[in-house]
Amino acid sequence: MTVFVVRRSLQSLPTLVGVTVLTFILLHVAPGGPALALGGENASPAQIDQIRRSLGLDQPLYLQYWLWLAHLVHGDLGYSFVRQARVGALIAQRLPQTLFLMLASLLMSLAIALPLGVQQAARRGSWFDTGASIFVFLAWSMPTFWFGTLLIAFFAVNLHWFPVGGLQVIDVTTFDWPSRLAHLTMPATTLAIVSLAGWTRYIRGSMVEQFGQDYARTAVAKGLARRIVLYKHLLRNALIPFITLVGLALPALFGGAVITEQVFAYPGMGQLFWQSAVDRDYPTLLGMTAISALLVIAGNLAADIAYALSDPRVRYD
Repeated sequence: MTVFVVRRSLQSLPTLVGVTVLTFILLHVAPGGPALALGGENASPAQIDQIRRSLGLDQPLYLQYWLWLAHLVHGDLGYSFVRQARVGALIAQRLPQTLFLMLASLLMSLAIALPLGVQQAARRGSWFDTGASIFVFLAWSMPTFWFGTLLIAFFAVNLHWFPVGGLQVIDVTTFDWPSRLAHLTMPATTLAIVSLAGWTRYIRGSMVEQFGQDYARTAVAKGLARRIVLYKHLLRNALIPFITLVGLALPALFGGAVITEQVFAYPGMGQLFWQSAVDRDYPTLLGMTAISALLVIAGNLAADIAYALSDPRVRYD
């Protein structure tokens, strides 16, 4: 297993470099630029040119990338001239907020999808199966910004159960948990409900496939309780391919958080990414892209490791 982890980590390096190269090129060929963002729309061409020289943007593109990559290897993600702060400090401030949101939505979605998918497979063809399928497909078709707005209108504006937004970026070691959970509930619910459909259908299909296996018929013939057959025997085998899907959910949840965090004014990575794109804050966008690529690679690696640990037949070494 150790050899596999090291090999996969080394194989991921070209992917990480390729993502940063592509992002670097796209950002630098986009209209405008950081010099225009700093100088303002009314800045003269001479002022814009002076800003470009001071930032080193007049150098060849490959040299700019090489210097940025050299700093990245040493843990320096650059400096945001728009926000007058180190990019690493900005990300360190926002990343825990998004990780809390992602983890909460992941646990909430799994808590609903697993039992719902199992019961659909156990009662396939029934009214319950049909009704649950309609529900999950409706959840799948709802845009995150629309569903989040509905939650705000009903639970925050009408019932006053949850705050509309306004959570400030604060130290994760000092905030009070009741306030954190109150601000976290609606955005986490939005992400969980929207991602629920795919996982529920996957569990249902995998469970239906397990029902046709010989060991399932043997367990029923032995007179085991239905609950034991479903959750101890069938679900354990149905979850093995599902582990990979959960590992790949990390980038998907981060991508969805961009819109959700804007709707709920949640100060996470998604909101910072949106604001950086609007402000042409290219160093912050590059740093966030590098961190996002690392999260994707880490999620894939964790899924492969968990797959091997859950199924003794799988050996990577």
